[in-house]
Amino acid sequence: KSNSESIMLSSWKEIVQLDFIRHCLQGGFQIQIMTNPTLQAIFSIPSIATNNSNDHYSQLEKRLLLSKNSEASKQAYIDRNKKRRVRNNIKNHFITTDGDDI
Repeated sequence: KSNSESIMLSSWKEIVQLDFIRHCLQGGFQIQIMTNPTLQAIFSIPSIATNNSNDHYSQLEKRLLLSKNSEASKQAYIDRNKKRRVRNNIKNHFITTDGDDI
């Protein structure tokens, strides 16, 4: 399901194809099914890329803003790791005997 759209599979062939593609793409399946015309043709999905808000970005803007290597993505990674570290320290605080604050 993406953007309130559903994919209805009617044969084992389609189910196996979908499973294989999801396995290969892993986390990128939804964005690919929304933007990739080849996948849309395989599963007879009307093009939903026209509703995608990222269409107005150039290739360079996509790379700078949406890529896993973008600054926003790097900052989100740093923030997520910091939250994990703080959560882990809080969880294990009772183990420390020196009483240092977190």
